[in-house]
Amino acid sequence: MAHDPIDTLGKATRHNMLVKAECSCGNVRYCRSADLMMVYGGGVDPLKLKFDCSRCKPTVKITLIEVHPEHLPKRLMIHKPMKIDGKIHWHTERFRG
Repeated sequence: MAHDPIDTLGKATRHNMLVKAECSCGNVRYCRSADLMMVYGGGVDPLKLKFDCSRCKPTVKITLIEVHPEHLPKRLMIHKPMKIDGKIHWHTERFRG
């Protein structure tokens, strides 16, 4: 039995997934799909989100990662978006499954 593709932030959130934004220069950022869904909405395709690299400004590759609490790296830092006065502000925090 095949599973439906995870093509929205809502579906990624139901599967407790992280969104990984990776630049060719090695700059990597992780975001909880639930945090992104609160800002962009549940119907948005996570693979079409726009991320910029502060180092070199290339095209950024987006990947979905399923979260398994027993296999997480000890120092995984995530970037959390917050909408304040109509603008999106990002802050960093330690990931806690």
